[in-house]
Amino acid sequence: MWRFLHLFFAFGFVGTLVVAEWDGRAARQTRDWGQRAVLFQVVHLSSRIAGFGALVLLGVFGHLSAATMGIHMTDSTWLRWVTTVWLAAMVVMAAVVLPAVARLAAAASAAAGGAEPAGYDAALRRWRTGNVAMSLLYLALLAMMAFRWS
Repeated sequence: MWRFLHLFFAFGFVGTLVVAEWDGRAARQTRDWGQRAVLFQVVHLSSRIAGFGALVLLGVFGHLSAATMGIHMTDSTWLRWVTTVWLAAMVVMAAVVLPAVARLAAAASAAAGGAEPAGYDAALRRWRTGNVAMSLLYLALLAMMAFRWS
């Protein structure tokens, strides 16, 4: 059961990364601030609710699954590394990605209403950097799950 839930939330988390990437690309391509606002709001909601929530539960159920297989933090260097990368992903998501996409959604909504999109370019750079980091951390987690060492 724990392994199923671990895999379920892993797919959910990766799905939100895909949504963020493709909706972000679409938002950057359009010149219509109304469309940008909608696209960045979708990214914000999916990253905040489904993305971060799935990331947290992915780790929780991964640890429960490891425990049922007899793998414990005190005995396994591999599990300590996986946990470190998972915690790094949570920090990047909470400290970089979520605040940046919230600023992007707010700036795009303001611009759609006719205001100046204050801070849009800086928030976009920060968000894109966070997304690259999240993708690399996800790939590291995937590699560690597929090629577990003893």
